[in-house]
Amino acid sequence: MLKAILFDLDDTLLRTGTDRFMERYFAALGRFLGPSVDPKQLQNQIVKACALMIEHDHPQLNNAEAFSIEFARLTGSQADAFWERLWRFYSDEYPKLGENVSVMPGGREAVLEAKAMGLKVVVATNPLFPLCAVATRLSWAGLSDISFDLVTGLENMHYAKPQPQYYKEIAAMIDVRPSQCLMVGNDLALDIAPARAAGMHTFLVQPDGSGALQQEAEAAGDLGDLIQGLRSRALPGMSELVP
Repeated sequence: MLKAILFDLDDTLLRTGTDRFMERYFAALGRFLGPSVDPKQLQNQIVKACALMIEHDHPQLNNAEAFSIEFARLTGSQADAFWERLWRFYSDEYPKLGENVSVMPGGREAVLEAKAMGLKVVVATNPLFPLCAVATRLSWAGLSDISFDLVTGLENMHYAKPQPQYYKEIAAMIDVRPSQCLMVGNDLALDIAPARAAGMHTFLVQPDGSGALQQEAEAAGDLGDLIQGLRSRALPGMSELVP
């Protein structure tokens, strides 16, 4: 029986244009940190530190702690000083990056439909950003007033996409089995394949509405199709739900 639905955020509930957004993000961060910082070098260091954080198992450390260790090792900088400046960036500058993002049609309706059915609802965004940044993106998506059962971020997760352990950790945190979860996301490699490997059901979001199944995805379509599937109890894992 399905008990929870996990939503990816970027390009699932929020039309982000992730590659272009990350270009703006690193440019803004470089400007904020000052002329002594090489933006390209900073980007490479952050990306590499994130990759090492994901590669090295650290069940006793949350992602923020593990990232700090890797970043300090790469740069020789003091983690506390870096985070102090980074928090100011997320408070003062990050909210300005929302000019070129937009609400994903059907996103809010899909979340509310899942909640109305009594399902636990999780924002399963890749936890490479602090929760304050995720909260900003949720406001851009028109979802800041909704109470979620879990929102994943650097501070509260010990794994990240594409690790199947990330999805297993979410299931444990919301007290359901992976087989009782449906992961909804737009990326086969980050959302669909590892969620299936963790034992979850999956729905591949395709905003063009093509609905073409690919590889591991059990179902596919746009968010309108997802809403219809919820209402008709026709999504993977829902066959045992009582209407």
